[in-house]
Amino acid sequence: MQADVSHVTTVDKMAPQRLTFGTRRLGGQPMHKLLIKCVTMMLALAFFATACAGESTDNTNTDNGNTQTSAPNEVSTNETNSAADPSSETTADPETATPTDPPTASNDGGDPQPNIYQDPRGGIFAEFQQSFDRSDHPFTQTDHLCLPHEPAVNRTATDEGISAEAIRVGHIRSRLEDGINLGFGVPVGNPKEMFEVFIDYINDTCGGIRGRMLDLGYAQAALIGDDVEASRNAACLAMTEDHKSVIVMNSSGFQGTANLCLVEEQQTIFISTQGQTEEFMDRSNGRLVSLSPTLEESLRFMVTDLLASGALADLTLGVAAPNTPGQVEAVEQALVEPLREEGFEVVFDVIDCAGTEFCTGGVPASVANMVEAGVNGFFNVLNIISAPGYIAEMANQGYEPGSVRFFASDFNSQTSEIVASQIANNVAAGELYNGATIFDYRTTGIYRDPNYQPNPILETCNEIYSQHSPSGASHAWDTPGDSAYGMVGMVCAIVRVMARALYDAGNNPTLDDVREAITNLGPVDNNAMTPASIRPDKTQMADAIQTLDFSFPCTQTLPFERRDGDPICVTGRNDFRPAPR
Repeated sequence: MQADVSHVTTVDKMAPQRLTFGTRRLGGQPMHKLLIKCVTMMLALAFFATACAGESTDNTNTDNGNTQTSAPNEVSTNETNSAADPSSETTADPETATPTDPPTASNDGGDPQPNIYQDPRGGIFAEFQQSFDRSDHPFTQTDHLCLPHEPAVNRTATDEGISAEAIRVGHIRSRLEDGINLGFGVPVGNPKEMFEVFIDYINDTCGGIRGRMLDLGYAQAALIGDDVEASRNAACLAMTEDHKSVIVMNSSGFQGTANLCLVEEQQTIFISTQGQTEEFMDRSNGRLVSLSPTLEESLRFMVTDLLASGALADLTLGVAAPNTPGQVEAVEQALVEPLREEGFEVVFDVIDCAGTEFCTGGVPASVANMVEAGVNGFFNVLNIISAPGYIAEMANQGYEPGSVRFFASDFNSQTSEIVASQIANNVAAGELYNGATIFDYRTTGIYRDPNYQPNPILETCNEIYSQHSPSGASHAWDTPGDSAYGMVGMVCAIVRVMARALYDAGNNPTLDDVREAITNLGPVDNNAMTPASIRPDKTQMADAIQTLDFSFPCTQTLPFERRDGDPICVTGRNDFRPAPR
């Protein structure tokens, strides 16, 4: 199905920022793109955990296929496809290559035969798959992104963003490349193009969602700046008030009160990789969906495991939390208070971030407090930019390797090798942090197992992306130091959750139908194929955790190659167990 509708509307809602609005629409045809010159922080890099490969970001904007440096108030529109690094290896001609034609799904209301994936990993993974009857659902197959299915008859416009011919969805991308000059480059390939490829594939190959084509809007947000909250809210308004998105997606980190702009003020479903506060989840009324546990859950999972194992015995504990809105409260309630209730002495300091991601206020004094109290067990809950400086200050004030044990969770994405590797920018800090114990649901470092093979969803998604990428980008899981292969899988997983919810909402869904559908998906896929589910009272997906270890310098097979200095590794012990809710 094709349509000749396209439009560009320029709005100026939040001076001095100017928003340029456009869409990518129907059947893979390139339309105008949305570029929003605003600012945000990137704290969560959940998508890097499973596998690494791909292109490195740089200090320029390559979203539109032409490399350009973005001015703060620049307005830009373009009708070309996105482009990643043209030097990337290409395994197939994107103009001609096509995966094997998928079979056709049935939506005739019949009773399909059970379709249970037999996970070769066994144990908790096989048990999870036994709960997941994939039947012939067009968006739950392990070897196809989607299946062609018959369009619904008598389609009508039902609600804002849902016409008889199309459903509007959105993608907000944080400008991770803006961190290059700060030493925080994030090599994830081109997420914008990844979302476009999968949306186009669903439209072209599988008939959209019951005959309605997906109309993808796009908002771009800068990584750093002085007016972070306002810029995030600008992206929210672009994807809701302007594009009228039914569901908004993000794979590059998006947090703060703009989440409430999306899910509470605008009452729009938001699917994110980011761990959110339980307050935000409660206020969303089921519209805030995350691949990660809540911030509080990440901390509780860690505390529960450490207390059960006795690993904290005889330690004097220290915590330095950022005063990022919602984070300091989560740390106090889910980490500090439970430890104190168990009788532990905890030195708890709050580090001033001054409304940014640079949390440096009071760091030397806080470390001095830790030294004076004899802290020898420290919980790292700081972000990608702030943790390296704090741990370097610990080394500067006399902490030596082995004198303090470090513990972390996915709070502020410390499970990610890209995030954790920044600590080793200072060699003394990296040596001090060596041996840190981390608790999370991710499979970070699993590719170091000599018997590792990507799961079928990762393989399928990366095959489709490499064959249909307009830029010719193609990524491999065993390329050290980069994470685009895992990003492809993460984007694909998010798109599948979105599409599955829209499909399950029925032939002529309303916005309430879509919300009801996404909160009742039950078992869901992520790019690691670890246990995950969504229920009306639980829209954070992860249902299992494991223990992981940080090592520096790393001599294991396929270490995370840092651009300057020795590599690091975050490697799981593969001791997966149900998350201790």
